[in-house]
This record gives sequence, structure tokens and C-alpha cells, in this order.
Amino acid sequence: MPLPEPWSQLKKSILAEVKPNGRHHEEISAFIVKLKVSLKEALRKGGVDADVEVHGSVARDTWLVGQRDIDTFIVLRHGSGRRDLLRVNEVVKGYTGEGWVEAYAEHPYVKKDIEGFEVEFIPCFKAEAGKGFASATDRTPLHTAYLQPRLTDALRDDVRVLKAFMRGIGVYGAEIRVGGFSGYLCELLVVAHGSFEALIEAAAKWGEHPVVELEKGMDSKFKEPLVVADPVDHNRNVASAVTETALWTFVAAARAFAEKPSERFFKTTPHNASGVRARIEDRGTDLLFVVIPDDDPPVPDTLWGQLYRTEKAIGRALGERGFKVLRTGSWSDEAKRHIFVYELESIALPPVMKKVGPPVRLTKESGDFLKTYLDSDDLVSGPGVEGGKWWVEVKRRHVFPRTYLRKALADSYEELGVPKRLADLLGVDGDVYINEEIEGELRGDFPAYLDTFLRGRPDWLV
Repeated sequence: MPLPEPWSQLKKSILAEVKPNGRHHEEISAFIVKLKVSLKEALRKGGVDADVEVHGSVARDTWLVGQRDIDTFIVLRHGSGRRDLLRVNEVVKGYTGEGWVEAYAEHPYVKKDIEGFEVEFIPCFKAEAGKGFASATDRTPLHTAYLQPRLTDALRDDVRVLKAFMRGIGVYGAEIRVGGFSGYLCELLVVAHGSFEALIEAAAKWGEHPVVELEKGMDSKFKEPLVVADPVDHNRNVASAVTETALWTFVAAARAFAEKPSERFFKTTPHNASGVRARIEDRGTDLLFVVIPDDDPPVPDTLWGQLYRTEKAIGRALGERGFKVLRTGSWSDEAKRHIFVYELESIALPPVMKKVGPPVRLTKESGDFLKTYLDSDDLVSGPGVEGGKWWVEVKRRHVFPRTYLRKALADSYEELGVPKRLADLLGVDGDVYINEEIEGELRGDFPAYLDTFLRGRPDWLV
């Protein structure tokens, strides 16, 4: 089913906003030429025999206006080893001067903001398709070689439209914070389907565990929610980073878009965060916030891995203590402050809880149950028999989640599954807030995040 006719005009409007013009191309091309020449000379002086290549969306001309990241690959010759990778980083650090950041994937690489461009200096080994890879980054030059002859000007425009769509619905990016669709994956999806429109129509009909084949006979052995085997390495799923939430958000958005295309799918609506306190007061549930100051956080992917583990660990612990957790969320400015949000049915539990024991017919288990509770200081009522099983009513150890969390994070963060670094930071300067008590933390981007959390519904769903 073709998209409604008004889409053709809207598509032109979207491209006018996201497609780089001649001036943009001239600026980035001039910078790349200068970068490659100067870096090549620095590597030569540092005794590194390597080629300097730019890959990613800039090389394939699928980048968007406002994206100023340059993926610069230092391609080491055949016969180089791991020691050479480390040598490249040392040379690059000297080349960039102060202000570089060392990040980590399979092996370390260097990032630096240069003349307004976010440049990543990524060492890799020269590779050939079908002959294996010494490191994960070795594939990237082959990605460019695979896509260049397949990307027509029309498909490049459609990739840009898809990226803008993914960004608008909040699923663009394979980094841990997003868990969504990488730029390379967007390119492959458009190439596989032949157009943005065909992809949208196909995705609107995806069922469980969709598999997209670029080449016939590709193995679909992968278990991730979405499978797109890498055409240059059939043992790798390009979509491995895509979470269930990101996948089905895309499918739901594709269905809505196919029915009624709109620019709202391509734009993030600014939220009015000034009324957040009133929304908290009127909500009818309770919100618990865990705030952790952090002046020296790790690189974003490492940080968000820690944050998501902590979010889940605290939510799980609250649930195990009887607190009904409705939803959870994590926010961070990635520089100084992290905040976890937990929506609870109630901020306090009844002081007494009922526990159901084993069937009376089980002699040993019954004896153990009675031994545990007959002389317990927490016993309120029982033990008694109901429906063939023992029961007791006991005092609840934790009635308020804040009291429980403060003690648990101080005494047993390892049992909770909270990383030690975050637990230590919370113990020193962090705190737990209930409902309107969070008002003092409503600054920066957090109010907008909290407004989005409270609304729950994506902007594109009307």
C-alpha cells in the first residue's frame, strides 16, 4: 500500500532540513583533506606504517545536517599486531594535543573535538571480506566498500529520511543509552528494501523476531529481537544492539506513519517542564528518586551500562520487599549528576504482612516453618492452618522504601547488584527523595526528561 500523496511534499520538506548543502560539503571535505594529510605525517614521524581513511556516514554521504562526527580510521598494514594499535593511540594523543579523551570498545581509541568536529581516531587492521577479522573495527572499511556501489543518490536521501525518522521517535543510535538503530543499520535497511517507503510498509507488518536478508542464504541463527546479518561478516548481527523496546517502538511508529504521515515523526516536541511539580502532586501514585552526584563519570557507554544495571537492581529489590513498582527510568547529564526514577503504587506498605507456609501434610517443611515463626519477635498472629497450609502474620521489616534503600545501599550494595562506584557516590553525597522533594533537582534537562516520563505517551502517537 503506497503512502498517502501528501507524503511526497512532506518528504521534500524533511530533506530540506536534514540534507547537507554544498557549503556543508565543502566545509567538511576541506577539513578531512587537512586532517588526513597532517595525521599521515604525524604517523610517519611516529614510526607507524598505516593508511588514514574516513568511513561512516560522512564517507558514504548519508550524514545529516548538524552531525559533525568524523570516523577516522588508521588502517595498519598486514603483519601488524596489538602493540601497534596501542602505538597508534600514543601518536594520536601527541598529534591532537591537550583535550583528547580515551574511549574503549574492543580496544582503546581516541576522541577529540577539533575545529567544531567530533573526531574519533580508530586504529584497525587491514582486512579482506571472508578472511576473518583481527578486531571488531576491521569491518568498517568493508562496510563502506559494500555500500558505496549500492547507494544511489535517491537511496542516500532515503537513508537521511530514515535517520531523521528514527531520531524523531527516539530510537536512533546503537549506544547503550539508546539501544537503537545505528547509522550503518539504517543504510542496510534502506538498501535491502529499496526505499524508505518500502521499509516503512514492511516494518508495519513485522511479526516476532523479524529477519532482514541482504544476501540470499544468510544465516538467521541470531537470537536478538531483530536480525540483519552483516553482509561483510555473516557471523555478526548488525542489529544486535536493538532492544525489544526500540524495535517495537519503530514498528508501532511505522504503522502509525503508514496510515497518516506527519512531520511529528521527525521532530522532538519541546516539553513544558514548568508544571512538573503539579503533575507529580496530581498523579495519584508516588515517585521515588535516587540522586547521585558524580564529578568524574566514565565514558557514556560504560556509564549507561552501570546506570541501567543500577536502575534494574534497585527496582528488583523494591519489588522483592513488597513495593509495587509500576515503572522505572534513568536520567544523566553524563557529566555531574545521575537520577533514577521509580513510580510506586504507594510510598508506604502496611506494617503487617501475611506469609503462607508449606502444606501441613509435609512433615519436615511444617516443622521448619513452625520453628522459624513460633518464637519470632516479628510474629503478630498465627501460626495457623488455612486451606491445608500454614500461615502467619508478621511485622514487615521495611515499610518505607527510602529507609530501606538507604540502609541496603550502604550495607549490601553488592547483593543488590549496584556497581560499587555508584554505591560509594550515593553514600557520600547522594540521597533519596519522595515526590515533590525532588524540586531542588529540577534543573538542566532533567525537568524535560521527567515530563516525558510522566506523560508516558510518545509525541508521535495522537
